[in-house]
Amino acid sequence: MAPARKKAKAEAKPTPGGGLQKFFGGPKTEGISAKVEDTPAANDSGNSGTMAAVVSPAPVAQPATDSCASAPENQSSSGALTEVQKQKIEENRRKAMERKLAKTNAKEANKIPTPNVVEAPQLNATSNISDPLKSPTPLKTLDSNSTLKRKGSNITPEKISMPDDERRRSPSSNPQNERFHTFGKESWVQYNKIYSVRLEKLRGAVSSEAKSSWCNEVPPQNFLSGIASSSSHVSGDVVIIGVTFKDMPSRDNVIEQYRDSSVATSCLPEPDVEKQPNLCSDADTAWLEDETFRIQLTLSAEHMSKFATGFVAAVRGRMTKDGKLEVNDVCLAQRLCSTPLPSLALNPAYLALISGLFVGAPEEDISARTHAVDFLLGRSDSQKGKAVQHVMVCGGVYWTDEMQNVPSGIEDADTLFSQIAQQLPVDVLPGAKDPSNLSLPQMPLHSYLFRSAAKCKQFKSVSNPYRCVLNSLEILGHSGQPIRDLMRCTSLPTPMGALTTCLDGRMLAPTVPDTLTTQPFENSDPFVIETMPQVLFSGGHDQASYEWRTSSDGTSGTLCVCVPAFHKQPSVVLVNLNDPRDVHVQNFGATPS
Repeated sequence: MAPARKKAKAEAKPTPGGGLQKFFGGPKTEGISAKVEDTPAANDSGNSGTMAAVVSPAPVAQPATDSCASAPENQSSSGALTEVQKQKIEENRRKAMERKLAKTNAKEANKIPTPNVVEAPQLNATSNISDPLKSPTPLKTLDSNSTLKRKGSNITPEKISMPDDERRRSPSSNPQNERFHTFGKESWVQYNKIYSVRLEKLRGAVSSEAKSSWCNEVPPQNFLSGIASSSSHVSGDVVIIGVTFKDMPSRDNVIEQYRDSSVATSCLPEPDVEKQPNLCSDADTAWLEDETFRIQLTLSAEHMSKFATGFVAAVRGRMTKDGKLEVNDVCLAQRLCSTPLPSLALNPAYLALISGLFVGAPEEDISARTHAVDFLLGRSDSQKGKAVQHVMVCGGVYWTDEMQNVPSGIEDADTLFSQIAQQLPVDVLPGAKDPSNLSLPQMPLHSYLFRSAAKCKQFKSVSNPYRCVLNSLEILGHSGQPIRDLMRCTSLPTPMGALTTCLDGRMLAPTVPDTLTTQPFENSDPFVIETMPQVLFSGGHDQASYEWRTSSDGTSGTLCVCVPAFHKQPSVVLVNLNDPRDVHVQNFGATPS
C-alpha cells in the first residue's frame, strides 16, 4: 500500500493554471515561481481542485488580467472545476450581490437630505476682497449630476460647505477662555424672567380691556405694540402696555441691612411683618417697562396711591417733550368670567375661614377658642354651626416671640386640629411666622408637627397660597402676606381695597419678587390668576370684611374675603358653598354673636 500511495502523490503535481492561481487569473508563464508543498489529498477521489498549495510570488510579478468570474472556465482539464463547484460559486456570487444591493438600499433610505447650498458670488475685477461677506472661493452646488468620490456608491458626495448653524468650531487653545463663549448666545432681557412670563400671560387680556374701554376715543394706530415705538411726535393720546415699576427711595437698603445686622449669618433675619413701615413717599416715581424699553410716567395722586411694582397695565396718555408719558387713565386686566354659580339649595353648607389662632400666646383667649371649637363641631345651639361642612385655617397657627425660636403651643395646636378633623375636613395653611420657608409659595407645615391630627384622614397640611374646589366652587387664597406687602408699597387704605386691586389685576401677589420674597421662577409665574375663583380669601387681618364682585357678564362673580386674625378679632367667617354671596361673621368675643 505504501508504493501505491507515493505514486498517487507523484501524479498530483499541479499543472499550469491549477492550485490557487485558477481563482486569481490564468497560468503565469513569466515572473512567477511557485513552490508547491505536497499535502495529503482531501479525499480518495483524486480531485485536484481540493488540493491546498502555498504560492509565493516573485518580487517582480505581472498583474493578473483575468477576473475571478472567468478564471474557472480557462483551466485545463486536470484543474477544471466540477459542475457542483461551479454552481456553488455562482450561488455565492448571487448571494453576495443581493447583500450588497440590500445594504445600498438601506443606506439610501437612512440618508439625511443634504441642504441646498447657494453658490457664493464669483469675484471679479470690481469685487471688494476686504468684504468679509464675499467668499473668495465659490461654494459648490450639489445636484443630481454631482461626482461621487466612491465609485458605484451614491452616499459620499463631494464636500460642500455646511450651514452656519452646523459648522463646528475648533476648540480654543486656552480652555480658560471657553467659559465666556456661551454668554453671548443668551438673549438679553430687560428684567427678571418672571416679569417676562407675567407680561406674556396678561398682555392679551390687558389689551382687550383697553381697546374695549378706549377704542372710541383713541385711534387704532395709537395703540402701540411696544414702549420703544413711542415718540413725542405722535399726536393725541397713546396706549402702551407693560409691567409697572415704582421707584421708592424710602425702601430698605439691603447693604445697610447686612451691615447693621447683629446676626452673624449669611442671610438677613426675617422681618416682623407686624412692624414693617410704609415705603411710600413724595419722592416716588412711576415707570412702565416691557421687553424693549422703559418710560417714566406722570401720574395723578389718585393713580399714584394705587400704583405698585408688578402689575401688567395699559396706560393712556400724551408724550411730553422730555420723553415722559403724562397719564390720564390706567387699565388693568380686570375680571374674567368665572364659572356660573351652582343652583341655590335650601339648606346651606358653610365653609369656615379662620386665621391667626396664635396657639401658645401668653394672652391667648382660650375661652373664645373653646367656644369656636364647640361651634364648628355643632355642639352649640346655633344652626349655622351645625351646617359647617369644611374648615380652612388661613395661616397664623403658632405664636413665637422671636422668629428664630421654636414656636410654643405645638402640642395644643395638634390636639385642637385632631379634635376638629375627627368630624370635619380641615385644611391648614402656613403663615408668616409659622415654621415653614419664608419665600412664597410656602411649603405645607411638616407632618411631624401634627402627630395626632395627621392620623385623621380629613386633616390636610397644605401650601400657601392654596387652591381647591369645594361643591363646584373654586376657592383661592393665601395667609395675607401679599396684601400686607402691597399696602406698604401703596396708599391703599384697607386690605379689602388691596385684595380687590389684586383681583382686577389678576395677580395673587403683584409685588413678588420686588419687595416680597419668592423662589426664582424662570418659565412660569404661579401668582397669575388664570381662572377666576368664586372665593378669594386673605388671612391675618385686623377685622373681617367681604365684598361680592360681579363678573363682566353679570352671570357670576367672586367673593373677596379678608379673614380676621383670631387673636385680634375672635371671629370665624362662614361662606355658603351653595351660594357664595351668603356670608356670615360669627363672633366669639366678650359678646358672641
